[in-house]
Amino acid sequence: MRHTIGGTWLLQLMIVFILLFVGFIILTINYSRTVKIKNELIDMVEKYEGINSESIELVNNYLKYTSYNVVGVCVPEDTEETGVYGAKDLNSDELEPAKEQEKYYYCIKKYNGANTSNYYQITVFYKFNLPVIGDTSSFTIKGTTSNFQSRDDKKYQDEIGR
Repeated sequence: MRHTIGGTWLLQLMIVFILLFVGFIILTINYSRTVKIKNELIDMVEKYEGINSESIELVNNYLKYTSYNVVGVCVPEDTEETGVYGAKDLNSDELEPAKEQEKYYYCIKKYNGANTSNYYQITVFYKFNLPVIGDTSSFTIKGTTSNFQSRDDKKYQDEIGR
């Protein structure tokens, strides 16, 4: 009887460690996928030298192609950041000003650099979910483009403040 109880306890301990290891592997793979998506979005914005209808269309098509479906809040509750834009719909080529408690696929904020150069901060969202437990936590992953002289696109000139 003593050996049976000890064997069961050891088996349960092994199962717990296997589940922890699998959870860590899932976390690592999903996080690296989201970082890759963020880097691709930065490259697309830099390719078109800013946010315009072509870059937004390219970004949205890429996100649809990669089956990216994670949404998050762009503006935290404790701040009232202005100049943050988010994509609510991946089928549209327009960004809208981000609002509190609204969910977006990605967020973009423009910063003015030195000598009339600009750069953008892009935020994508990452959720850690396990098959049995479900969504456990949500994270934001931010990245910035390099400084560049942005193109004049009349549609976004007033909205993003070029």
